[in-house]
Amino acid sequence: MTTHFLRGSLAALAVVAALAATPASATVTLRVQGRPASDPIQAFVRVTSGGVAVTGLTSADFAVKIDGDDITLQSTDVTQPPAEDPDQHVSVVFVMDYTPSITDNAAFLAAMQTAVDDFIDAMNVGDMAAIVKFNNDLGATVVAAFTDIDDGGPHDAALHAAVSTTYDGRGSNILDAVQVGVDQFTGVPLPDGPKAVILITDGQDTSSTSTSDDVVAGANSNGIPLFTIRVGDANQEADDLLGGLADNTGGQFIPAPTEQDITDAYASVSALLTSEYVISIPDSALPAVITDCAEHELFVNVPPRGQASAQFTRRQCDSTPDDFAFDSVDNAQLNTFVVSDPVTISGIEVPAHISVIQGSYSIGCTNTFTNDPGTISDGETVCVRQQTGGQASTSRTTTLTVGGVAGTFTVTTRSQGGGGGGGGGGGGGGTTGLPELLMGLGALLLARRRRAG
Repeated sequence: MTTHFLRGSLAALAVVAALAATPASATVTLRVQGRPASDPIQAFVRVTSGGVAVTGLTSADFAVKIDGDDITLQSTDVTQPPAEDPDQHVSVVFVMDYTPSITDNAAFLAAMQTAVDDFIDAMNVGDMAAIVKFNNDLGATVVAAFTDIDDGGPHDAALHAAVSTTYDGRGSNILDAVQVGVDQFTGVPLPDGPKAVILITDGQDTSSTSTSDDVVAGANSNGIPLFTIRVGDANQEADDLLGGLADNTGGQFIPAPTEQDITDAYASVSALLTSEYVISIPDSALPAVITDCAEHELFVNVPPRGQASAQFTRRQCDSTPDDFAFDSVDNAQLNTFVVSDPVTISGIEVPAHISVIQGSYSIGCTNTFTNDPGTISDGETVCVRQQTGGQASTSRTTTLTVGGVAGTFTVTTRSQGGGGGGGGGGGGGGTTGLPELLMGLGALLLARRRRAG
């Protein structure tokens, strides 16, 4: 079976696939990791039988399809897991929540620290680990930079000391902390092998300046999956945040409501990173090079053990339009509706969000206007409308925002006693001033006297 996960709006998005098992004791899981579109597509495949990782597989054991087309694998396209290949090593950054939601719960705090300690102890010589702790008072701090595992030696001891160090503070800056974790992979020589950021938190971000899009973009540009562990009770907002970070980078989101769940979550990530086969699919193996931003399907069959599929994209769909602007209108009537000239939205590959402030808009420039948010597609026209005020020489501005790009429409009413002005579709013409009315009344009275005489 196939499970479709949520996607963000950034390049090289990837998701974790659902598992499919045949027979019941065998399981195949698949991740497609976020990477720059210029890099080969990479599938991370774990095969187990009776809960034990299957070893010794080669390219001949994997049947791969992309969008239904068979992919021919070379022997060099499949990399053995770190558990089998001594030249493959795991590099991870542990991002640990030290806000009161964790630190005020002694059981959660102990479970988090113990699970990280156990993960470090399970790593092999030559693996690398770093530790980031965060709260808003103290910020997001690298308490241990990348350190190579030395099997109980001074390096491991330094990592364990960093885990147990207190880091008291309030306020949650989850996204900033994950960004710091991703940044650790830049400019640092690391061994070949799986890389990951493992975040543990309650998922309530109150203080970050980074956005989810920023974090996902940074992770995907470096090929770093985000594994997120949510501590405590389910919360939809938290789960959406943490699930999105994982799904959009090829990681995994794991709810952990109890202390045992926290332990199991770290053990699960450790098992994945050490026992996954990596299938690299270069452009030369594809029937046609994938350069679009559409969703594609990668299917892996490992007969007779099972199969799995995942949806992935190669790059971000552009939802930011080209700049646009509305011509302003001067000398408009008082208390009337004024409609802009149409503009055509261009430069987007998918429908973009559209909203308006101080007015309304019409897609297609019909007689139907709305001020409710919506979406607009590339090549569609849009007009905006506003109602002028009752004072002369007064300007009002309507702001239309499409995909984060704003265009303004400014209308200025006529001066006191001025003639009719542009109405921009709102009725045109000006209101007659007092002098004109008096002159017209005088002419009327004079004409009546002449007829009477």
